[in-house]
Amino acid sequence: MCFTVNYIMGTGFLTLPWAFYSAGIVLSLFTVAIVCLASDISKGYVLETMARSDALFRAECVKVNEEDGSMSLIKEGNNTVSESSALLRGKNKSSSNSSKDSVNNGGPHTVRKRKFEVIEMCHIFLSGNGPKWYMLTIGLYMYGTLWAYTSVFAKAMSEALPLAHILGLGSDDYLIYVAIFSSIVVPLTCMELREQVAVQVFLSLCRLIMVIIVVGSISGSMNATTAQFGSQTHAEPDAEHPFYNIDGLYKMLPIAVYANIFHHSIPGLSSPVADKRKLSMIFGATFAFGMIAYSLIGGMVAYYFGEHIQESSNLNWVSYHAGRGDLVCSEDSGNCRFSHKPFWVQAIAYYVVCFPATDVVSAFPLNGITLGNSLMGSYYGSMIRQVEGDRLKVTAFRLLGAVPPIIGACFVRELGTITAYTGVTGFIIAFTFPAILNIRSKETLREVGLKDETIYTRNIISDDWFSKGVSWFGVGLVVYVVMNLVTKG
Repeated sequence: MCFTVNYIMGTGFLTLPWAFYSAGIVLSLFTVAIVCLASDISKGYVLETMARSDALFRAECVKVNEEDGSMSLIKEGNNTVSESSALLRGKNKSSSNSSKDSVNNGGPHTVRKRKFEVIEMCHIFLSGNGPKWYMLTIGLYMYGTLWAYTSVFAKAMSEALPLAHILGLGSDDYLIYVAIFSSIVVPLTCMELREQVAVQVFLSLCRLIMVIIVVGSISGSMNATTAQFGSQTHAEPDAEHPFYNIDGLYKMLPIAVYANIFHHSIPGLSSPVADKRKLSMIFGATFAFGMIAYSLIGGMVAYYFGEHIQESSNLNWVSYHAGRGDLVCSEDSGNCRFSHKPFWVQAIAYYVVCFPATDVVSAFPLNGITLGNSLMGSYYGSMIRQVEGDRLKVTAFRLLGAVPPIIGACFVRELGTITAYTGVTGFIIAFTFPAILNIRSKETLREVGLKDETIYTRNIISDDWFSKGVSWFGVGLVVYVVMNLVTKG
C-alpha cells in the first residue's frame, strides 16, 4: 500500500486546493468522490485482465511459431482466434486440453507470480493498432509526468535553499538541483521495487505527516484572532461562488484524475505483494485514503485562503508564522516579514514547502520503472519473456524512460500548457483502456474454452455494458476538457 500511496500522491495533491477554489468546494468534493469511485472500478478491470492473462498462459492456449516467435490463440477445436502477437506459450492440442481442464477446475482466476504489463495485455487482447495507441497515450502521459517532477523539485528547492552563490557556481540554482535530483532518481529507477521498500515506506510515513500538518495548521488558524499566514487572520472564502462553479470544472477534472491514477503501474505495484488475493482490497484502501486526504486538504485549504490560494498550495506556507515572532518591515521596499519565529513554526513552514519537492524522489522511480517496462514490452513484443531477465537491457530501457524528461526540464521549465494537455491522456489510461481490456479478455477466454470469472470480478460492475459505460466516460472527459482548454485557454 505504501508504494501505491507514494505513486498517486506525487505532486497532484499540491494543486488540488487551487482546483477546489476554481470549481467550488462542494462541486469539487463531489468530483473527487466520483473520480475515486470510477478509478477503483477501473482498477478492478486491470486486475481481472491480469488474472485472465495468467489463465491463458497456464492453460497453454497458444500455438507458437518457432521461426519468428509469433503466437496465435487456439479456440476449442484448435481453430485460430487471432494471429496477433501474444505473450504465452502452448504445446499441442492434447496437452492444451488437459491444461484447460486444470485451469477451469481450479476456481476463479487470480493474479499469480507472472507479471503482465498493460502493454503486454494490449498485445494479447487488442487487435490492430490497439497496442500502439496505448503506447502513444502512456508515453505522452509518463514523459510529461517525469518532466513535471523534475521541474517541481528543482524550482521548489532553488527557492527554499539557494546553493549557486554558496558554491560559487553562478546564479542558476535550478540546474544544480536538476543535477542533484537526477543523481538520486535515475539509480532508483534502475532498481527493482523490492530493492527500495525501506525508502518507499519512509516516504509514505513522511507523506502522512504532511497531511496531518497541513490539516492541523489550517484547523488551528480557522478561528484565530491574530494573523497566522502573513497578514491573514481568518478564513476568507470566495464571496462570489464559494461552493460551486461549473465553469471551473474543466480545471478540476484533470487534476482529480491525475491525483488518483496508477492503473498503468498496477502490474508492477502488484509484484511485491505476497498474497495476490488481497490486491483489490489494498488498492481500494489506497483510494479510500486518497479520497479522505484530498477532501480534507483541498476543501480546508481552499476555504481558508480563498482567492489567495497558490496554484502550488504548499507555497502558501512560506508566510506561515502562527501568530508568533516579530513583524519587521523594510524602510526601502516597504515589504514586511515575521522574524524570530519559534523553531517549531519554522520547522512546519519548511516541511510543508520543501517536502513535496523531495517527495517526488519516491514518485519518479515508480513512474520511470513503468515507462521503461512499457517501452521494452512495446519494442520486443512477443519476445519480451526472453529478454526481461537481462539486467543490461532492462536498465537501458529504464534509462530511456528516465533521462529524456530530465534533459527536457533543463531547457523548458514552465510546463503549464504542456502538462494541461498531456494530463488529459490520464482519462484514457485510467478509464478507457482498462474497460476495453476487461471486455476483450472475457471474450477471448470464452473463445478458447476457459471460464472468464476471476476473484476480482464484481456483479454488475464487471458486466460488459457497465465496462462500456466506463470506457465512454473516459472518452467523454477528454472531449469535455480539451474543448474547454481550447476555448477558455
